[in-house]
Amino acid sequence: MSRMRAALVTAHGGPENLEYGWAEVPEPRAGWLRVRVVACALNMLDVFVRRGMPGIHLDLPHVPGGDVVGVVDAFGDGVTGPPLGTVVLLDPSVNRKALGEDLWGGLAEYVVAPAENAIPLPADGETSAVSYASLPIAYGTARRMLFERAGLERGETVVVLGAAGGVGVGCIQLAKAAGARVIACSSSKEKLGKLAELGADDLVDSSGGDFGPQVWALTAKTGADVVVDYLGADTWPQSVRAVRRSGRLVTCGASTGFLVETDLRYVWTREISILGSDGWSRDDLLVLVREVHEGTLEPVIHAVYPLSRVREAVADLEERRAIGKVVVVVDGD
Repeated sequence: MSRMRAALVTAHGGPENLEYGWAEVPEPRAGWLRVRVVACALNMLDVFVRRGMPGIHLDLPHVPGGDVVGVVDAFGDGVTGPPLGTVVLLDPSVNRKALGEDLWGGLAEYVVAPAENAIPLPADGETSAVSYASLPIAYGTARRMLFERAGLERGETVVVLGAAGGVGVGCIQLAKAAGARVIACSSSKEKLGKLAELGADDLVDSSGGDFGPQVWALTAKTGADVVVDYLGADTWPQSVRAVRRSGRLVTCGASTGFLVETDLRYVWTREISILGSDGWSRDDLLVLVREVHEGTLEPVIHAVYPLSRVREAVADLEERRAIGKVVVVVDGD
């Protein structure tokens, strides 16, 4: 068992640089364990890793994929559990680094991680591996952003920009479950109908670029309690104006650009709070695992692909066809 099938970033750039090939099976170091991968959910981070990210050097080839469910099959020195054969969800966050980003990830037959990052799953862990694998980066980020940072409460109104993406869909589901009113914004008219099915109370077509006036009208010209904007430069100026007095604007990223224009008059006259949110906590993941097991949260799965078709899976995400999560399962080829 010295070699395994894996998705390999062989060079930075376009889709042709993600190859399905062979790699050495990783051995767990002291304090780490190895899991046989069952399912690995994709995130836009996997696309950014392949394209190349400023300031981050990776030794190539590199295996992406951060959201992993697998079966414990080997221990490094000093590790005694979880027991061999345990189905676990791996917390992707490793000492300010991340599986699939700085470290080899789970788009392979095997992956290694610190033993403390392994969260044993309930009895349905393997049969529901696709759902559990969808949780960490998208749903974990959404949960922390909404509740830990923005303090969203029942009865409040939240606006979600980029609502059809993994984090956006997570925000819609979690906010609705918490009793909030959700205004979902998307530049795809086709996707808006699906967002309504997921529970969005109001829909805003942002394809024309001007979503702010629509939000203003939907909130009786008072603005929203919480605005979630992880798009950045293209949307930020309108997002600032869409927040009500004493409301909160929260961000976890900036896919359209980091340098934004902020009209400070709205910040001080409305006394709004601008909040950053970075990742998730272990408690977030534990809560989400429990909700999936109890049936109160059903992650939205756009498609499931075998590892041998990983390039097609990534294309669904990169070409913006996906609503919710794209998941890769190891197909035993």
